[in-house]
This record gives sequence, structure tokens and C-alpha cells, in this order.
Amino acid sequence: MTKSELDKSLKQDAASNGFSVDGDYLIFDRTSNLSYMVLPGFSLGDLLTANPVSLTRLNKNLLVVLNNIAEKFALPIHIRASYHSPEYNLLSFGCLDSELYTKGDALSVGVEPDSLDAFNDIVKSVFKTGETGYYKWGVHLGWSKEVKDWDKRFDDSFIQKVKDLITNDKLKNIILIGGAAAAVWFFLLRKK
Repeated sequence: MTKSELDKSLKQDAASNGFSVDGDYLIFDRTSNLSYMVLPGFSLGDLLTANPVSLTRLNKNLLVVLNNIAEKFALPIHIRASYHSPEYNLLSFGCLDSELYTKGDALSVGVEPDSLDAFNDIVKSVFKTGETGYYKWGVHLGWSKEVKDWDKRFDDSFIQKVKDLITNDKLKNIILIGGAAAAVWFFLLRKK
């Protein structure tokens, strides 16, 4: 499937199924027809964000990649995560996830553990641009200009998790803002 083929079918079906197309993005929510098949094997419901009050925004280029991977992989593929609203990303992940999720430019896809190696080989052959992260549960796919990949299938070390947490600038900012708010309360407001 090409992006122009996907564009044509989405634009034709948008109004009758309660979703919209804005440039490179498909936008929908819980009021859309969630049984609408965006791609063979993937409905709007499969791609819906976990945040119940948010719109879902997904890059159509990423959907084409997902389709091309699914065409080559004969076993079921499960969407583990799609769009995250910035608020959901902050509360659920402490901004440790890629910011691509908050723009609609990332998906996490999972497969059964015994088929993960074959799935990873197909992902490597199909997706040559953007972010690719390999995990025990599946693959992170991020549509970006920067090409980078990582393999965390075998890294369960506590030390690495602590390093990732320490190097997260957004989390540091959240801690600093929280600390400043606590200090203001303690020194200024508590005296009343």
C-alpha cells in the first residue's frame, strides 16, 4: 500500500465514519466508527489512544509502514500503544517515552514472544527511516527525520533504568518544579 492509496480511501470514508484527515494525520476519537478498517487487520479501535478523553492523531506514513510490515508477517500483530496526549504521556510515563507519541508519529507494536525474531527481521527490511526500538514485547516505530535504533530486548539491568531516569531532562524539570512548589508552600504559605 502506498500513502496515496491510503489517502484516497481515508478521504472517501472520513465523513461517514466520524474521523478526519489533516495533512499527514488521521484524527479520530471514541465517537468515531471504531470498527472501520483503516488497514487490513487494523480498525480505528485497534489504533485508539489509551487516554479516554483525547483525540487520537496518527501519521499516515506510519500506517503505511505498519501495513507493509503486516503484509509480510503472517502472524497477528497487536498495537500496544499509539498516540499519547501530552498530559497522558506525563502522568503515565513521566515523559520517558519518545515525544513522537505526543505528536502522533509513533506506534508500539507487539507480537507473540516466540515470533519476535522473525518479526524484527521483517521490521528491519521494511522500515529504514525514523526510530526503531526493539523490546521483549515487540517494536517501537517512530516516524522522524532522524534515523536511530536501539535494542533493549536483553537489557533489564536496574543500573540502565536508573541511567535512563537520570538523563531524562523533562523528568528533572518536573521534579524541580515540584520541589519549588513544595518550598514555596513550606516557607511562605505554611506560616498563615
